[in-house]
Amino acid sequence: MHTHVPQNQDKLKRIFAGRSGESADLILLILASQNIFAQKSFSTRGIDIFTTPEQAAAARSHVAAYFRENRTSHHPLPALPAGPSGFTTPAAFVIMGLLAAIHMGIDMSGTRWDHILSYGASSMFIRQGETFRAVTALFLHSDTTHLLGNLAGILLFAGPVIRLSGYGTGPFFLLFAGTCGNLINAGFHGNALLSIGASTAVMAAAGGLSAFQMMLKGPLRKRDRVLPLIAGATLMAFLSHGENTDVWAHMFGFLCGLSAGVLFFPLVSTCRHPLREPLALVVTLMILACAVAAGY
Repeated sequence: MHTHVPQNQDKLKRIFAGRSGESADLILLILASQNIFAQKSFSTRGIDIFTTPEQAAAARSHVAAYFRENRTSHHPLPALPAGPSGFTTPAAFVIMGLLAAIHMGIDMSGTRWDHILSYGASSMFIRQGETFRAVTALFLHSDTTHLLGNLAGILLFAGPVIRLSGYGTGPFFLLFAGTCGNLINAGFHGNALLSIGASTAVMAAAGGLSAFQMMLKGPLRKRDRVLPLIAGATLMAFLSHGENTDVWAHMFGFLCGLSAGVLFFPLVSTCRHPLREPLALVVTLMILACAVAAGY
């Protein structure tokens, strides 16, 4: 992914010059993990990396510390594009808008319970072959409070996943891991389950971020690599309270996101075809359309 320094380049400070593509991408990744703004520019010598003057010293320090700790081994995610700091992304807001529109449309039609029965993650019907429910249940919510909680979760967890991957592969990851979590949850509960809500995908995003941070740690001590997993699991447990909360759905969503993330982020780092994002988005939308159509 080529990122050009804007016209106000004179306001930025060059901190590295003449880097190779792999080295520059790794440095951008390191800085993004520390919420440090950085951009790259192509020159005759190679790739130069810029940041704001206020962050220059901290940027050099973090990069030096990373290479000092990892000098004797390879880097697990050397080519993963680094997203800008922060967690907002247009794709996340589109997903939030879609969930809100579906909820309001169902509320206005007065058919909420009909939709829950037809598209909710009923373990009995899923075990009978209606697997589309594992997809459609992610877009249904019991009330406005339920919806708002999941919208916040999408902003906080799904947004970073999309920024780290892309506007197409990010939503595909969320849909895939969330659907897998619902399927496993339905199988675990037998016939005694009717679950709805995007929280399974939200927890999958948290699991994916934990996997990303674990791989970013590289060859550090085992205790350091497991810290993101502990932090993610603790956060999942903290957010899994409430009278009607499906704790098992949260747990399976987190585990599916964690497992999928181990494969997903290295794959994203190596596959840089220009059609990757639009194709992933088309596949995601086709899965949604087929799942909805299967319920009719």
